[in-house]
Amino acid sequence: MARKAEFSINGQSVMAEFKKVDRKKIYGWSSIEVFDENGSKCKLAGLAEGRYVMPSGSTSLVSLNSKGEAVSKSTLVGVDSDGKKVAMVPSLYDEKVVLREATIDEYLSVAVKSVYQLQIDENKEALLNEFNAGKIYYFVFNYRADYEGDDAFLISNGNEVFAVTGMSADLEFIGLEDNEQELVPDETEVVEEDDMDFAMF
Repeated sequence: MARKAEFSINGQSVMAEFKKVDRKKIYGWSSIEVFDENGSKCKLAGLAEGRYVMPSGSTSLVSLNSKGEAVSKSTLVGVDSDGKKVAMVPSLYDEKVVLREATIDEYLSVAVKSVYQLQIDENKEALLNEFNAGKIYYFVFNYRADYEGDDAFLISNGNEVFAVTGMSADLEFIGLEDNEQELVPDETEVVEEDDMDFAMF
C-alpha cells in the first residue's frame, strides 16, 4: 500500500498520496537498444583504468573518515557554516504537515524541482474550496528525514491538487524607478550615404 501524508488545514485532516508528474507520463519516451552481431542485446558498461569493464551497478558512493574508513550515513551529523549542530527535518510521512497560507510572490519565487499530483480520498472538496478561493498553501517537503527540506506549495487547477517543490530564491526587482521617465528615442539625424554604383569602377 502506498504511503500517505497527513495535512492539517483549518482543523481538518487530509490524507494524500504523492504521484510524481514527470515528462515521461505526459509526453511518453523513447529508448535506444543496441544488439551485437549475434542479435544479443547489449548493456551499458564503464571502463575503469582502461582495462576493467564495469557493468551498470558496479559502483556506489561511500563516505570515508580521515583514516579512509567507511562511515555509516546514520552516524553523520549535520552542522551549519559555523560548525553548530542543526536539527533534522522530519519526513512528511512521520508527522502531520501543518499548512500555512502563502502569497503569490512566495510561490513565484520558487525554483521548481519536482511536481506531484495528490491522490486524495477524503475531504478533497474542502481542500478544493480553499484553492478555488484563490489561496495557495506552503509546507516543507521532505520525503525522508534529513537536514534540509524543500520549499513546497499546494496549488490546484480546479479539479486536482498539486504540490510544487523546489527552493525559494530571494528575487530583487531591477527596473525603472518610481519616478520613471518616458524613454525618448534619440532623434539624432542620420546621414544616409548614397547608394554605391558599381558602374563607377
